[in-house]
Formats: sequence, C-alpha cells, structure tokens
Amino acid sequence: MESALFGALAAFASVMPVAASASELEGANAELAERYRTAMKGARWTGSLLSSNAETLPTGHFYTEPYFYDVITGGNHYPGSSGFYQYGLAERFTVGVQPKFAFGTRRPNREFNVGDLKLLTQFRLTRFTPEKRIPTIAIVAQESLPIGKHDKLGLREDGHGSGSFATEVGVNVQHYFLLRNGRLLRGRINFLKSFPHGADVADRSVYGTQPGFRGRAKPGSKTTMIAAVEYSLAREWVLAFDVIRESTAQTGLKGRYGTGSPIDQTLPARRSIGFAPAVEYSWSDTSGVLLGVWISPKGLSSPSSVVPAIAYSRFW
Repeated sequence: MESALFGALAAFASVMPVAASASELEGANAELAERYRTAMKGARWTGSLLSSNAETLPTGHFYTEPYFYDVITGGNHYPGSSGFYQYGLAERFTVGVQPKFAFGTRRPNREFNVGDLKLLTQFRLTRFTPEKRIPTIAIVAQESLPIGKHDKLGLREDGHGSGSFATEVGVNVQHYFLLRNGRLLRGRINFLKSFPHGADVADRSVYGTQPGFRGRAKPGSKTTMIAAVEYSLAREWVLAFDVIRESTAQTGLKGRYGTGSPIDQTLPARRSIGFAPAVEYSWSDTSGVLLGVWISPKGLSSPSSVVPAIAYSRFW
C-alpha cells in the first residue's frame, strides 16, 4: 500500500517539471518570435545578384527589377540587360517575364538586339513567419521562347538566342537566421533544370556552323544551382554573396553543307562555377538598388568572365 502511494506521488512529482518546462518553452518561443519580428521590420532587401526569391507577390501587386550588365571575356565587352517583371496573380502564385537585350559595341554589331524571352511562374508551398520558422519553399516552372537570333548570321555578327524552346523546372528555398547582434542573415538555395526542345539551324549560327549548313541542333539539358547569403548590416544596407554552378550536357548537331555528306557532330559539355559579391541599398520598403560583380573562372569548355552589374528593384 505504501509503495503504491509513494509510486503515485513520485509519478506526480515527475510530471510537474515537464509541465513547467512546456510553459517555459512556450514563453521562450514567443520571445524568440518577437525578436524575429523586430529584426524583420528592421531589414530591407533587394535580393542577391544571382539568386531568386522563394516568396510570391501579394495578389494584384507588381515587382520590377531590371538589370544592366557588361560581360567582359577574352578582352571584349558584351553589354546587355535582363530582369524580372512579375505580377501576383493569386494567393501563393506569381507570374512574370524575363526579357534579355544586348547592346553591340563592335562593328558590325553596334545595334540593339533582343534575346530569348522567359515566361515565369512560381507557386509557394510554405512560408517563413516569426512564429512558424520553417523555410519558404516554392516550385518554379518556366518556358524559354526562342526570340533571339541564332542562325543566318553575318560574317562577324553575334547571335543572341538559342533557337530552341526550353522547359525549365526548379525549386527555390529561403530562410532567415537571427544572429546574436539582432541582425538577420538570409539564406537562399535555387535549383533549376532546363530541357531544350531543339532548333533548326541554317548557315552561320551560335552552334559554330558556317554558311551553307542546313540541319538541326539539340542543345543539352542545363542544370543551375545557386547558394546565396545576405547579411542585414543596417536597415538600408545589405551585404550579399552568391555561389553558382552551371553545367550543360553535350549538344547534338546534325545536318549537311550543300551536297556534302551528312554531319553528325557532338559539341562538348560545359561546366562552370562562379561567385558574385554585391551590396544592396534600399531607401524605402518598396525601392532599392543592387551593385555587384559575377566572376567566373575558366571552366570545362567555358571561358573566364567578369560581369559587373547594377539592378533597380521596385515593388508596386
């Protein structure tokens, strides 16, 4: 009888600290949520130079972020522009376009050229909040439209397209980390896989063919992985850093020159890795600028390049 009573008392006593700990944990979680909330109100972001946001836009709102850059490789300059123009179509669902333009600086390419156009869609699965601190995750589906010129090029004319439709699918992940000094570190991971459908090719082209060629190219699939961190130095200022790895599978090329024998050629795969430090400055909750440089050392069948860039972001 006594042992049963003592056993019951011991069991009751063992429950008491657990109940107290649960209460303490709830209070600690509420305190941490408030610290996150305060830190998030004290930080403005434009996004890093290369990574994409996992968030979606509120319904009925626009976001524009034009980029202007200069690809410097082999001692030559290839200035151009790209960017994101997006609209919050529905809760958790954003659509948009990503155009590309090139500005020729050398004869006979001193003209304005249009590159391929991407149609963008993003559906958000989860969202980070101060109370529910799980990563924001979104799935991405895109379609590249072959608007840029890719073949029938002049003797010294540059191509600015692939000639191929391409379906792209991927995942964007974003998370916030609260540091001891009360500032935020934002981390991003992007994964994108592109599947080109193939392009008809005539004469001189971006695939290395020369006048008289008639055939078809099958560009290899492309895999892009980006990891980025952004540190909220102050409310207006952010330091950002990207690491990017791109790999493109072999490209098949079939056709012939005039009455010559058939050509069945395989262009080599390409791989590159690069990094992009940048500085972000936002003077309001809706506007900011980004200044950075994308540096890519020489990779597998890929030349080295340096790409200084500036972007202006605006939420409408």
